[in-house]
Amino acid sequence: MKKKNNKDSLLFILSIPLLLFLAFYILTKMENKLPPYSVINKSKMGCSVFYESLRKLNYPVERALKPVNEYQTNSVQIIPPGGKFDINNQKIKLWVENGGRLVYLTTETINKTNYGTKIKSKGNIGLYKYGKGTIIVADADSIANKTLLKDTGNAYELLKQIGSLSYEKLYFNESCLFSSESTQSLWDAIPIEIKYIIYQMIIVLCAFFYYKGKRFGEIIPLYDEVERSGNEYLYSVASLYSEAKCWDLMVINYYKNFLKAGIGNEENWIEYWETEKLPSLNQAKKVYEFMKYKKIKPKEKEYIQIITMIEYLNKILDKRRDLHWKTLKRTLRVKL
Repeated sequence: MKKKNNKDSLLFILSIPLLLFLAFYILTKMENKLPPYSVINKSKMGCSVFYESLRKLNYPVERALKPVNEYQTNSVQIIPPGGKFDINNQKIKLWVENGGRLVYLTTETINKTNYGTKIKSKGNIGLYKYGKGTIIVADADSIANKTLLKDTGNAYELLKQIGSLSYEKLYFNESCLFSSESTQSLWDAIPIEIKYIIYQMIIVLCAFFYYKGKRFGEIIPLYDEVERSGNEYLYSVASLYSEAKCWDLMVINYYKNFLKAGIGNEENWIEYWETEKLPSLNQAKKVYEFMKYKKIKPKEKEYIQIITMIEYLNKILDKRRDLHWKTLKRTLRVKL
């Protein structure tokens, strides 16, 4: 029994790295489902590196999920490509005209902004003035994680252009990518690293409870417990013994339960069976001889056969009791 426990413990310990790998795999798949150019997307198409770099450099940067026009014009709104954002929308035009600063990241080679005057251009970055506000149009791929692994020149140039603007807050506005979100939930507010730890804990806890649930403590023989209705307790204990391969204890409990039917003791119950001319006498004799003249090491198959026979003999006694009870009820009705 101890060797089995040690084996289970070893398997449990070895399964932990596999479960952690599974958690990492799930997390990676979830990240791949995040929109491209999002600052919470850590895959090659995300912008998490650029965003985190600004935070470490103490820029007043935040992730925003409300429409651009709901923010003060003294802020810079960085808009990623995707979603339903329309730079030519009248509300956006009015926001820029009143002094808003907009950084429009795009994957298009042609600028689709139909307002504003171009005052500066360098590489893939264009600077436009409209009313009191400013629009910077830049290539979105220049700040994508996959690009920053090879080239940071365009990203640095974009940062210089943003730095030339006066602002109090710098927002990566992702309302167009997550248009169904009006406010952040608690889960959304949790950093992705903490989510990864939570995933690990959940998987390890599930494995722990599965391992512990296979057996509730060491098995203890319960010979003298009172039989519950319908042999419920007997079957429960038998199930535990079966899991532990304790076939000898299982047979003993079945046999003791069988003798409680009032057919006699271990020595003379077979005589009762013969006297009452109960069916399946041969099976009854096999059970009697097996329990009286036990082998030193019976095989598992033999134990199962004896248990099956005892169950069958119990059913015979149950039918006999039911028959007597029905006869007694009929007699009582006649007398009454």
